[in-house]
This record gives sequence, C-alpha cells and structure tokens, in this order.
Amino acid sequence: MTNLIAIVDHRCSPFIQKHLLNYVEEVFPFRSDGITYESISCHPDIFLYQDEQHLIVAPNAPQELFDLLNRNNISYKIGHSVIGALLADSCFYNCVSTADAFFHKEGFTDPMIQSLNQEKRFIALPQSYTRCSMLPLSDHAIITSDAGIHKVLQRERFSSFLFSPDEIRIAIHRNGFLGGTCGISNGKIFFLGNPLRHKDGQGLCQFIESAGLEIIALSDEKLYDGGGIFFLHRS
Repeated sequence: MTNLIAIVDHRCSPFIQKHLLNYVEEVFPFRSDGITYESISCHPDIFLYQDEQHLIVAPNAPQELFDLLNRNNISYKIGHSVIGALLADSCFYNCVSTADAFFHKEGFTDPMIQSLNQEKRFIALPQSYTRCSMLPLSDHAIITSDAGIHKVLQRERFSSFLFSPDEIRIAIHRNGFLGGTCGISNGKIFFLGNPLRHKDGQGLCQFIESAGLEIIALSDEKLYDGGGIFFLHRS
C-alpha cells in the first residue's frame, strides 16, 4: 500500500475516485463554498501550488484541507494571497515550475511562490490560469491546451504538445483546460477520463509516452477538468 494521498475535485465520478484508490492510500474529495466562482470552487489547483520541494496553500483554503494536511504530517506553507471571486484574485497559486524554470502570467503570482522561485528562469505566459492550462512532463516536455502558451513554449525551446480544449468537460463552462484533467506521480500520468476519447488523444498519448510516462485513464469518459490531481506524500 502506497502512502500517497490524491486530492481531486469532489465532483469527479465515484468510479474515478474508486479507481484512484488502486494507486493511493486515500482520495480526498476537495470542495469550497462561497470563496470563488462555481466552476473552479472545487479545483485544488486554485488553492494549492506544488513543486518537488514545496506545497503552498492559500490562507482561506477550506479548513478540511488544513485538517487533512495536519493529520497526515504533510509539510506546507501558507501563502500571502487570499483567493476571491474574480479572475485577478483566483489565480495566485495556479502556476507551474520545473527544476530550472517558473511559468505564470506576470503580476498574478503569490509573493511567497515568487520568492521561492526567484532563482529560476521566469517564463511569462499570456494565461494566468497556468496550471489549469499546462503540465510539464519533464524539464523540457510540456502539454498544454492553450495556443498562446504553446507559442511561448516553442519560442523558449521547450518541446510542447498543443491539445484542443474542445470537449474537455468542466462545470458550467463550455470547455475546460488540459492541465486540469491530470496529475503526475511515480512515473505515471493520471487522467480524469480517457484522452483517447478526444480527437487529439492519440497524438497526446504518443507525446507523453515519448517523455517516458505511463498513462492511466481513470475512466472511459471524456476528459474532465477538475483542477488537476495533486499527489501528496504522508510523512
């Protein structure tokens, strides 16, 4: 039995949450109420920033999340920025880093996260919902559903695969984002749904496999943007 905890949107299907239990010890269904707008209210990537060394949590994240972290002795820091109901104050933690680079829209990052990544090369992106829109597979290979991000990544010499957001399911809105459908742990990339149900799925899977990751489709549904899957190690 692994000592991993997976944090997912509580609106993910029971089948997905049960399937995840084949790979983790606990699934934590994340939700918030009255903090930000409905479509992203249950998305962990709005309230959490994670890299290989840090976990940063929004100060007004739901108490149940803090209880989970404390109960399992998971190390974290509390950020400075409070999540709100507007685009400008709901994306402070929605950023991405690799070993050498940090990705976000300039001016939208929580100061603590910015400080922790100040030695890295900053890649300014046109999309403030960065973690929603992209996920690094390695330090050099990245998948995204945002054409503007894809253009920047190509210019900056990253290997990037552009996946159409068409038919990515999300609460309320027409289409979701690719980064919000997945998460990586132990050499595997887990999807909230099946990428092969999408017209770009075969190309995406080939790109992922060329980066050395195993693909786990957690259901045979079309992809669901649930704000990513966050994997945390119990201490």
